[in-house]
Amino acid sequence: MMRKGSISLLMGLLILCPATLLFAGGRAEPDPEPPTPPVPDVAPSEYQEAPELQAMVRAGQLPPVEERLPEEPLVVEPIDSIGKYGGTWRRGFTGIADFHAFGRHVYEPVLRWPRDPRDPVQPGLAREWSWSDDGKTLTLVFRKGLKWSDGHPFTTADITFWWNDIALDTNITAAPQAEWVVGGEPMEIEVVNDYTIKLKFAEPNGLAETVGLAFHGNQWPLGFERFGFFAPRHYLEQYHPAYNSESTYEVFEDKAIDYNTERPVMTAWRITEWGPGATRLVATRNPYYWKVDPAGNQLPYIDRIVLTLFEEAEALNLRAIEGGYDFQFRRISLSNYPAFQRNKDRYGYDILLWPDAVPSKLCYFFNQSIPDEGLRTIFQNPKFRQAMSVAINREEINEVSYLGLGVPRAFTVVPDSPYYEPGIDEFYAQYDPALANRLLDEIGLERGRDGFRTRPDGSRLSITMEGMDWDRATLDEMELVVAAWNDVGIRTDMRTMSRDIYWTRATSNEIEVATWTESRAIDPMVDPIWVFPFDERSWMAPAFGTWYKTDGRLGEEPPELMKEMMRLYDQYKITVDPVEQNEIARRLVRMNAENVFVVGTVGLTPNVVVVNRRMRNIPETYTTDWIYMAPGALDPSHWYFE
Repeated sequence: MMRKGSISLLMGLLILCPATLLFAGGRAEPDPEPPTPPVPDVAPSEYQEAPELQAMVRAGQLPPVEERLPEEPLVVEPIDSIGKYGGTWRRGFTGIADFHAFGRHVYEPVLRWPRDPRDPVQPGLAREWSWSDDGKTLTLVFRKGLKWSDGHPFTTADITFWWNDIALDTNITAAPQAEWVVGGEPMEIEVVNDYTIKLKFAEPNGLAETVGLAFHGNQWPLGFERFGFFAPRHYLEQYHPAYNSESTYEVFEDKAIDYNTERPVMTAWRITEWGPGATRLVATRNPYYWKVDPAGNQLPYIDRIVLTLFEEAEALNLRAIEGGYDFQFRRISLSNYPAFQRNKDRYGYDILLWPDAVPSKLCYFFNQSIPDEGLRTIFQNPKFRQAMSVAINREEINEVSYLGLGVPRAFTVVPDSPYYEPGIDEFYAQYDPALANRLLDEIGLERGRDGFRTRPDGSRLSITMEGMDWDRATLDEMELVVAAWNDVGIRTDMRTMSRDIYWTRATSNEIEVATWTESRAIDPMVDPIWVFPFDERSWMAPAFGTWYKTDGRLGEEPPELMKEMMRLYDQYKITVDPVEQNEIARRLVRMNAENVFVVGTVGLTPNVVVVNRRMRNIPETYTTDWIYMAPGALDPSHWYFE
């Protein structure tokens, strides 16, 4: 169950009581906070199924439901109530590159992210797992009797096929995902039997459960991201050149891709309609889906999902405003919030404001590894970064750019994060130009006759903020920040450009002050690019991040503080004790916030969520995060129409 009161957020029209959680179907009383609830026992004779599947069983087209389910199906506790079968879930998307429009709703990994991110990782396809005493071997026990959507058994052979013939085949994968390479050695897999497997590492692997199995542990290739931990061997082997000399890797990729309507899946719905020239994508119920509700009803409740294709997000939003969707927040524009409010009663939908796990809608990175030695010295001084932070009027930005619906805050994790500390989001987030000027004076940046400051050596100080060709709201924010910095005497110019040009410049250590919309604010340890210089995407110091990524072969050696943070993360990676990991992560997050490695302005800006008033088991609020595959961790298979 989701921990009641897990979301503490005050924004605009939405006020949450910390002791309760509101649901679309009514108010639920707060639960106590027990460990993971026990799985109810459901006798096989009591399993129920959708009427359309009952008809197929009677016609001899499917085996009985108790033969299609595993011996121990995963029991999904309802957010609100036991559901009903039937209905078509209408959605929109902008094409196959918009993979998350479908992929997040069929999130079915080996282990699962919890509904409340402060809870531990949950069982998924694997019903239990355990570490050896030395933390080097992880044993996974899968549910007996799991079946692919075509009825073929799911076994550990589907995992070894992914590892040996996909992850280790350089014609398909350039290198295995980093979480499976520990101490420079790729993991070894020992098969115990059809449902038990051991993952062996050279050192303890602290990323296996979270990054490897909850985040990346889906069916390969998971769209363009090419994450995964298993693949249907019985289907794909015939197209793999290692097993069929007449096939090619191009053919294999076509058959493996998520949009192939013939490919078996382990998800609640499988794609049954899509192809060249298609104007919609249709996914229908998987008759072998391996989850039930507490009453023994096989999930999913909803018959099918239909995603209508739009070339432009504006047209998608117009369809949503006119009541064309049953549940959608992807591609829905915050700027259209007033239009949704005007039309919701006319078309019979509600508008929810789900905060996004974004520490700042736009954030600012002073490049501490910039080649200009004078700027590098200034940017590495924490007082300079503190001054530039308190020079910003966040309340004004919130009103001008985000309709007053965001949360003015410092750049750090969000309150739902297991690493959050009360008050950490207030570090140097106050609007205090007098303090900004005092700090800049203290570090020797004196004002010249023109009112602008000079470097300590007396030469002109000017900086350039760069970004992409953002939308109007984001450009408005950039202009407000530029004006604020000029007001405290730091001559600041602004440049925007296309993403391909900007990304290349930023990762190449060429930008003085980079801007970006960051996420990862629930669990940044999954990909800690903004916590410390982790790689070339860590724009607070790309050259130092490259040094860390390449073990010192490339890039530049960072200052001692950053090396200390790198050592802490190295310790995190080889720690399988969740308590110890949490302590390390909290320390890293606090060091980042205290040193203002990233300047944030307004975070937790809400997703505008369109919900058909007949749709149930959808919470009134939920902090979304792409790493947590929102809304996948909410178990959309148990959503239903009243």
